[in-house]
Amino acid sequence: MKKNLSFGIKCFCLVFLLAMVGCEGDVGPAGPAGPAGTQGPAGPAGPAGEDGADGADGSGTNNCMECHGNDQLITAKVFQYENSIHYLGGHYGRSNATCAACHSSQGFLDRIATGEMAASMDIEEPLPQNCYTCHKIHQTYTDADWEFTQSDPVTFWVGGATVDIGKGNLCISCHQPRVREPAIPDPSDTGMLTLETTRYGPHHGAQGAMFTGHGAYLVGSGYENSLHTTLVGDACITCHMAPVLDGREAGGHTWRVVSEGGDLNTNGCISCHTDEDALLATVASTQSEIDSLLGILKDKLVNDVGILTESNRSIRGDFQAVEVGVLWNYMYVLEDQSGGVHNGKFARTLLNNSIAALD
Repeated sequence: MKKNLSFGIKCFCLVFLLAMVGCEGDVGPAGPAGPAGTQGPAGPAGPAGEDGADGADGSGTNNCMECHGNDQLITAKVFQYENSIHYLGGHYGRSNATCAACHSSQGFLDRIATGEMAASMDIEEPLPQNCYTCHKIHQTYTDADWEFTQSDPVTFWVGGATVDIGKGNLCISCHQPRVREPAIPDPSDTGMLTLETTRYGPHHGAQGAMFTGHGAYLVGSGYENSLHTTLVGDACITCHMAPVLDGREAGGHTWRVVSEGGDLNTNGCISCHTDEDALLATVASTQSEIDSLLGILKDKLVNDVGILTESNRSIRGDFQAVEVGVLWNYMYVLEDQSGGVHNGKFARTLLNNSIAALD
């Protein structure tokens, strides 16, 4: 009896389980995922690629010494730069898009990239011109980083002439006159023009135009450039970055030709002007002559025409086109600031012709 009872219980249980399976409904939704398991060990490193297959050799700090390994060369350049007008007095705080295009490092690079006369936007936290303004610093981490950020020929904003003065193209990208209203009149214009500003004339940057003989009111005839324009390779760079005088008084990355004490750095001159005494005499006589011509012209503009104040501010009003053109020429030579050294023949003829035009 016990054997049969055990057998019967087993049969009952089997039938019950089969019934439960047959009666089960649809599968319910899955429960929430459990927590992620621990991360497994890293797999073996893959094989090294072929040398140079995906880029130039060198990585990390391997290339730094190409530029930073020459003793204290970079420190010397910075030392000179800190005695430059670019560093000390470039008005880099003028951060609106129009001014920042030349007065700030960021604005200059923005403008060079777009080809426009102004930066594309106002500049936050503007910087003065610095290493990154002129050189392609830390783009390749090789000596190529010393290349200029702008080396193409320059088309002047005033007059539209395109010039190529080698490495000096970088400088005259900013050291050129900006457009003013009214535009420089044509010498044949005999009408009247209206001045609505007290700052008519080139905006502190006539050097590139003067050096190449462009951007002036060419009244009269007889214009020609000096030998500086035709013979000095790389223009601005040759003289303004000549070997330094007394550590950092002038030359190099000070961009000064004359020290704060008034000493002329002749290191960029002596390859042509071998007699230093004769050179200094020529500079003095040229600047004296140009200063005298500027004085004669200013007297006419102030006292005869009434278009200029003694403090060199233009006077608002209606004036003859020739008077406006001659005012431009006066400010053009004055703002060049070289006293005729940049392009003596051109400056001398321009002033003499301007004086004659008002007689």
